[in-house]
Amino acid sequence: MVTLPKYVSLTAGHAEGIDDLTAFDNALKAAGIADLNLVKVSSIVPQGARLVPLRDFPVGSLVPTVYAQAYSDVPGQTVAAAVVMGLSPDGRGVIMESHGVGTREEMEAIARRRVEAAFQERGLELHEIHAVSAEHTVQKHGCAVAAAVLWGDELEELPDQWLTEAWTPDARFGVRVREEVFSLRSPYQHIQIVDTFQFGRMLWLEGTVQASEADHFVYHEMLVHVPMLLHPGPRRVLIVGGGDGGALATVLQHPVEEVVLVEIDREVVRAAQAYLQSFHHNAFEDPRVKLVYEDAFTYLENRHGPFDVILMDTTDPVGPAMRLFTQDFYGLVKQNLAHAALVSAQSGSPWLQPEVVARNWRAMKPHFEHLALYLASIPTYPGGLWSFTLAGRGVRLEAPLPVLEERFRHLQGKTRYYTPQVHQAAFVLPPFVQALLQEG
Repeated sequence: MVTLPKYVSLTAGHAEGIDDLTAFDNALKAAGIADLNLVKVSSIVPQGARLVPLRDFPVGSLVPTVYAQAYSDVPGQTVAAAVVMGLSPDGRGVIMESHGVGTREEMEAIARRRVEAAFQERGLELHEIHAVSAEHTVQKHGCAVAAAVLWGDELEELPDQWLTEAWTPDARFGVRVREEVFSLRSPYQHIQIVDTFQFGRMLWLEGTVQASEADHFVYHEMLVHVPMLLHPGPRRVLIVGGGDGGALATVLQHPVEEVVLVEIDREVVRAAQAYLQSFHHNAFEDPRVKLVYEDAFTYLENRHGPFDVILMDTTDPVGPAMRLFTQDFYGLVKQNLAHAALVSAQSGSPWLQPEVVARNWRAMKPHFEHLALYLASIPTYPGGLWSFTLAGRGVRLEAPLPVLEERFRHLQGKTRYYTPQVHQAAFVLPPFVQALLQEG
């Protein structure tokens, strides 16, 4: 009995034969899918299907397949076949094929357009697209074939790949990985970018989640828009950390003149530029942006201010980042501020990192007369509830709703989490969070 497919392999091949049938069979062998009884099925991919390398099947297995074949007996004629699979963020998808006289690029382009049309017709977001194609210039009897081979529970299950982050010694966060996109150990840390079923592409540093496609906009909008819209006219902005480019892209929604991004690890920026375009939208190329690859402590010691807004988009206080959560560091931050300026810093999880919330509060308190904590819901961060600490110099930490709404109207681009109403509500703290600040 054939069950719903859980795995999909894309493959292609081409070959000659004594007739059309043997040419097709030879092309299947060239593609690595010999010894199979193929059953051509619907092109709809069940939700949650995974794309994996082609596996070995027992001889005579009955395997559902979507395939395209193009053959010809005209010497010198070029035939091609293509199969393209598109998937939505939740794993739903469709497979389309194209075949005929022409090049593999032509057939692949047709199949891609068919996938895009299928998603548009259903109102689905096209999250990722995979293609395979082959072409063959005929000698006597030639064939090109491309196939999507699908299988499910009737064959041995593949082990799932998971990544887990230890939130505490007694709590962990885990995600099922579709594929590893990038992995590199830089001089500072292990950098990973993975594609996950639940949250799309995710950036991990030293085994901890930094951002995901599914919810990074919450973090970046609340880190950036809260201080930027409270300030009456920010022109020069400093981002400490932020190598994924999400905060940078969000700052550039405002009419700033210069944004300086100080990131200690050049490799994080390189990885983000190549694989996290949905985070930064090519913000690194904006002429208003200046990239500095340096330790932020050293950068601020050399007095590169004044800045109207400083954004602390740092990792957790572990290793070299520990210095960025100290009174000495925030003393340098204050020295680099303009006379009217704001600072916003990510400051950890009230649920699972209360010591981080309190430590950051204590580090900032001696340098700023006015401090405020605000919250946002970020599912991939420890506990799902995240805090930000706001400090001001010569700028009030609150603004009337009509003022926020007026400034918000001039924002370039849409928001997905931030609104002036959410802004004001974020500063309403539950008693257990207020207690952390009293302790701090």
